[in-house]
Amino acid sequence: MRIGAALPHLLLFGGVRRYIELGNIFTARGCEFTIFTPDGAPPTWMKCDCGVSKLAKLPSYRPDVMITGTPEYARYLDESSAAGEIFYLQIEDSAGEREIIRSGRYRIMVNSSGLASRVRKLYGIEPLDGRGGINPDLFHPPGRGSITAPPSSSRGEGPFRVICYGRISRPRKGTRLVAEAAGSFAGRNGGIELHLFDSYTTGAVDPRIGFDPGFPCRFYLNLPQEGMAAMYGAADLFVSAEKRAGWSNTAAEAAACGLPLVCTKSGTEDFAIDGRNAIVIPRRNVSLLKKAVKRIYDEPGLGEAMGRESVEIIKTYTWEKVCERMQRDFKKLLDGSGPAPGPPSPGGD
Repeated sequence: MRIGAALPHLLLFGGVRRYIELGNIFTARGCEFTIFTPDGAPPTWMKCDCGVSKLAKLPSYRPDVMITGTPEYARYLDESSAAGEIFYLQIEDSAGEREIIRSGRYRIMVNSSGLASRVRKLYGIEPLDGRGGINPDLFHPPGRGSITAPPSSSRGEGPFRVICYGRISRPRKGTRLVAEAAGSFAGRNGGIELHLFDSYTTGAVDPRIGFDPGFPCRFYLNLPQEGMAAMYGAADLFVSAEKRAGWSNTAAEAAACGLPLVCTKSGTEDFAIDGRNAIVIPRRNVSLLKKAVKRIYDEPGLGEAMGRESVEIIKTYTWEKVCERMQRDFKKLLDGSGPAPGPPSPGGD
């Protein structure tokens, strides 16, 4: 099976990681997977076993399946002449979502159960299953080489360490809400420490500039992929106040590293199970975040138990399992046994 994917670049972003991880696994499974970008430059920040080529060479590639999740690149699906033309929806209410889905020209694939429900409700379409995933070689409990349950340990006398995604420039990520909620514990015995992480390219504004939560914090910037598990493992709790997410890479990574979660439903419905490995708040609200963090803060044993559950739950979503489901659906498309793209529903918001 020849699979092509069209992307604007292969820089360090969660959405880009998805394609590289899928390309690596599909290649290992004997498929030919090529990512097409304007410059055809391979990524420098993570291992890439699949092919990388310039978009200008796409017309001569003739893939069996062609994928993009970039609305502006939907035209490359048409130009590819692939038997399976797939738009991979990765974020809620993305630009051009309505027009692309209602056009009926492409099969729609989603990266989370939340997006699957949205597509069914708004457009009357059953999407392909592209939910997931996680790389157990990169994201695992401290000291482990794969996803296995971490040993129990009691929190020491040091500060309670909350970690969250540090993309402050994107309000929908909710970083400032997490910082405000965590700050309410600053005067407690032992105190609290906020850990944030982000990446930025040369010439971009340093995300730390102008950010001062008013209590101790640590900012990790441009960590190598091999250092991410240790970063998560140094924390006691991962908190996400995201909205309009598809699949929350950061929350999934934290779960794979054995952390309990406090989060919204956005991007986490597949692996954050309220009361089992997470406290899921019904909406983005600082008071609700404070209440949830307080519970984990006050009950160290609960957080440890939830962290062990996180490790077990996320095993369902390794990239290998994601590719198994996708390859099954792709084969159905190619042999004609899969459902047609539409017709799209006339309803919707």
